[in-house]
Amino acid sequence: MARVRVELAAGLRELPGRLDEASVQLAAALDEAGGDPGLRLAGLVGLARVHRARYARDGDPAALEAAADAYARARRLIPRDGLAYGELLPEWGETLLDRARAEGGRPFASAAVRVLRESRAAVPRSDPRAGPRLLRLAVGLRLRHTYEGDLVDLREAEYLLELAVRHGPHPMDRARAWRDHGDVQLEIHAHTHAPDRLDRAADSYRRAWRAALEPDDATSDPAALELAALAQQLRAEVLERLSRPRAALDAYRTALTLLSRLPTSDTGPLRARVQALEAAL
Repeated sequence: MARVRVELAAGLRELPGRLDEASVQLAAALDEAGGDPGLRLAGLVGLARVHRARYARDGDPAALEAAADAYARARRLIPRDGLAYGELLPEWGETLLDRARAEGGRPFASAAVRVLRESRAAVPRSDPRAGPRLLRLAVGLRLRHTYEGDLVDLREAEYLLELAVRHGPHPMDRARAWRDHGDVQLEIHAHTHAPDRLDRAADSYRRAWRAALEPDDATSDPAALELAALAQQLRAEVLERLSRPRAALDAYRTALTLLSRLPTSDTGPLRARVQALEAAL
């Protein structure tokens, strides 16, 4: 009966206004599971997901804390070499990241980094899941940096993103890694004021643009077009800071061309920037 309740709760979680019913079913399932670790694990993971859905509905950070607690309890039921161990960690880490981003999130940033670090270590570098996990750990480190201001976190994030580029099997994963790598260069530049960090940022954004457009269907993929356009716009902004207005104008024009292929995009601000630069040259 406990397993039926867990499956029922999973269905209720997807229906509007049925989260409380899902919680009731999971509480009963955990009572009925007794000492069965598999059933208890399924019940706790289901409970964590209900809490995450409640946060998505209500925006109350306490729901994320309850979800993180349920994941922590579930984690204690799994051996480190168990398949479920590696699958649980990304969800738990993402929950802690969301909590760290919310109001009063500073105490949760290090916990997010710890779990995301475990998540990264749970799969070999050759595993297709490794690239996204490297990206998420880098996100956690950058978020912790916003609270703590420790340059070490940014340098580790930079290294992880370079690993993600080298081992990422998918062009879009590599494009996201290069975009984030460019962002990290700017964040490091804010500490060190080293001019070469701006050059590195511009190069990283250029690589992000190229990677996003690498697939054959990229020009018909809205996500690829949007990422490529963003990378060129970010590159243009850096080139302006480097006093290279003509190169910046070319990058802005490329971004505008890409965005123009998306019917719902707002090209007004970008078009205005292109016109301003054209008038100044």
